[in-house]
Parts: sequence; C-alpha cells; structure tokens
Amino acid sequence: MSRQSDFNATAQAYHQAQVDISASLLERVASWWRGLSPQRAAEGSSAVVREFQALVSSSRSRSYAEGAKFHNAAREVATGEPAPESIWGDRDLSTEAGQSRTAFYVHTAPVRAEVKRGRLDDPEFLALLDDVMSSAGKNLADDAGRLAEMGGRDALADARENDPEVIGYYRKTDADPCGFCAMLAARGAAYTETRNASRSTRAFVSEEDPDQYHRNCHCQTLPLFRGVSMPPEDAAKRAEYLARWNATDGSGAEQLRNFQRDFNAER
Repeated sequence: MSRQSDFNATAQAYHQAQVDISASLLERVASWWRGLSPQRAAEGSSAVVREFQALVSSSRSRSYAEGAKFHNAAREVATGEPAPESIWGDRDLSTEAGQSRTAFYVHTAPVRAEVKRGRLDDPEFLALLDDVMSSAGKNLADDAGRLAEMGGRDALADARENDPEVIGYYRKTDADPCGFCAMLAARGAAYTETRNASRSTRAFVSEEDPDQYHRNCHCQTLPLFRGVSMPPEDAAKRAEYLARWNATDGSGAEQLRNFQRDFNAER
C-alpha cells in the first residue's frame, strides 16, 4: 500500500474506533439508568454520581488512548517516526469528573422536578414519570457519548498544538453531520502558517471552532503531515459541502444561518 493509502486506512479505523467507544458507553449508561429508581435518580447522591462518572471515565480513557495511538500511527506513516512522548499533555481528571457531574445534574433536572410535583401512589403520575425518566436517560447517555469521545479529541488537540510535524488539520464528519459540522468540513484543510508557510493559511474565527462538538456528533478534527493529504472520501464530502455553501444565499453570519437551516432541514 502507498503512504496515502495507509494514512486513509488509519484515519478511517480511528474514526470507527471512536464511534464504537461511544456506542458501547451509550448501552452501558442506558442499562445502568434502567436500574435506578426515579427517587434515587432524583436524589442524585454522591454515590450515584460517582457511578456515572466511572462509566464515562473508563470510556474517555479508552478514547484518549485511541487518539494517541492514531496520531502516532498517522505520523509514522507520513514521517517514518512516532511522536515523542513530550507532546502529550497531562489530562485534567478533576475537570473531566466535573464535566460528568454537570451532565448528570443537567439531564436529571426534569426527574427531580417531576418527583417533587406528584404522588408516587398515583398511576397516572407514575406513567408520566416513566416517560420523563426515559427521556432523561436517553439525554444522559447521549451526553456521556460526547464526553467519552472528548478523550480522543483532547489527545489530537494536544498533538496538534505540540507536535511540530503537524502542518494542518481538517474536519472528518460522521455519516450524518449537522449543518455546523458540514460547514467546518467545507473549509477543507486548515494549514498552520509557521509550520507550512508554502501553503495557504486559514484561521478559524471563534464561532468556527474546529473543536466544537455536540451530542451524537462523531466528527473528528484530524491532523495532516507533509506527504499526505485528506483521504479521498473526506475530500469528496468537503467538495459536496463546499458546493452547497457556495450556493447558499447571504454572506457572513447570515449565510451560516441559512446554510445550517437548509442543511439541517434535509437531515
């Protein structure tokens, strides 16, 4: 296989690994949530929160490891050498735990409100409470998936910032991206001026943050090295999204709103 082919396969394998990590966590969180009574979920004791944090943390660690593994493999394909250990930052486990704790309390707020509102011996109320529990559990599981995939994304962000061999990056979308993610992918490869002055540069403004992700998003911001370019399937998606962007009315923020509205309407 050629260097480019190896890079393409490595990028695809990494993306699939992250999707699998997220899907596995969603199943485990959903199973755990089904074992909670509404009262215990509403109470949100430190023990319950720690159980949720442990589920997320184990998957996030796997995701980070996959991110580092991918960066090393992609770098070795392109340059012949894996990345030095010095490029990896220290994970802030306290912040990660805080993010999981916040997600728990945000998504269980409707359960707490509902438990306070009704009588647990009223069949009608219990049926409504069951619906609220189901919705809260789904939202919590979805957000757990986002937090887990942040592990790999954090690893790649560390590498992108600290590895001098990274000359740029691009947005690899999942199979069904939202309008915002499609807009970022339409930008194509963004090259780092100080590392690759021969290429045109592109700076993302704050509302086009390459590391902005949402629940149920499996997009990744992947590195580029000298000697390799965007995989053909990602370049084709970029061309598709760019054509749609160029055909969208308006300019600036207005064009972005119109693009997202029209793109999301067709999902």
